[in-house]
Amino acid sequence: MSASLNPGSPQHTKARVTTHLQNVFKFALAVALIYWLYRAGVLDPKTFVQLATPGLILFCLACVFALIFINNYRWLKLLQGQGFETTVRRTLPLSLIGMFFNFAMPGGVGGDVVKGYYILQEHPKQKFAAAVSIFMDRIMGFFVMIATAFFALLFNWDIVSKSNELKSVALAVTLLFLGFLVFFFLSLSKLLQQSDLSRLLFEKLPGGGKIRHVYEALHSYRRSPGALAIAVLLSAGTQLVLVGFTYAIGKQMGEDTIPLSAYFFLVPVGTVIQALPISPAGIGVGQAAFYFLFSHYLGRESALGPTSATAMQLLSFAWGLVGAFFYLRRKKPSETPQLG
Repeated sequence: MSASLNPGSPQHTKARVTTHLQNVFKFALAVALIYWLYRAGVLDPKTFVQLATPGLILFCLACVFALIFINNYRWLKLLQGQGFETTVRRTLPLSLIGMFFNFAMPGGVGGDVVKGYYILQEHPKQKFAAAVSIFMDRIMGFFVMIATAFFALLFNWDIVSKSNELKSVALAVTLLFLGFLVFFFLSLSKLLQQSDLSRLLFEKLPGGGKIRHVYEALHSYRRSPGALAIAVLLSAGTQLVLVGFTYAIGKQMGEDTIPLSAYFFLVPVGTVIQALPISPAGIGVGQAAFYFLFSHYLGRESALGPTSATAMQLLSFAWGLVGAFFYLRRKKPSETPQLG
């Protein structure tokens, strides 16, 4: 083992200090953003009292669980597309554990690292395939979010075109949408996979052998079109749930003038920004992103965006506590707690 990997080496100590400083900065940024929104009057505790009706709380809790379940099932189908023999009863606890660790790791995807770690322990002979399934799961989720925002953009162009800020967002959404299409074409194209050009490219690229290994794993989903189709449909389902969640909060807050098509544009974009690895579970970043988007769309300050982001995070943490229960029950890699 090289000195840089030895726990007592100066390089290892420096890496640990750097990681801790980065985490401190990210937590501080989250707190600063929340405080700024509170001081601006956007995050008012009285608003949450207004939202705390039994019916709305139960509806929103159900929405968050639906998101967890749908995303877990999408991952399950992608795992099965890589040849894994597993079930919802085994993967759902891992998804809940991942939800719990989202609040201890940067961004809204930190839990993927944890559930990936556990699935790799359970299937040590399929480590690479497990990692690819998690990567593809996240890519499919982001792609459908961006696709939803792109098509909703067409219905909202009259309003978006009047704001330079929203036009910049629209340009970014369009470029990302086209980028995803190119990515899927290159990953799944049989013609490209068999061409001499691709073989030559992998030979010339630094680390080309490893890159080719990743490419072949992604290309293997071409043999599982059903898994990809189900993943797209499930991802579309998550967008419906996210929009329904935010729409219900908007109605309760009296935001009756926002067309439903606006939610399909603003909510996916805000969710993508929230997932960036900037703060734990996107706290602070999500509120700021949703505040920016809804305020510029409406042409006035609105608490709807940051309030819905905060409600989503609070309820996600509540379900994450269920994940903590499964995490504490877990003893060995082969003993993943199951439902039922």
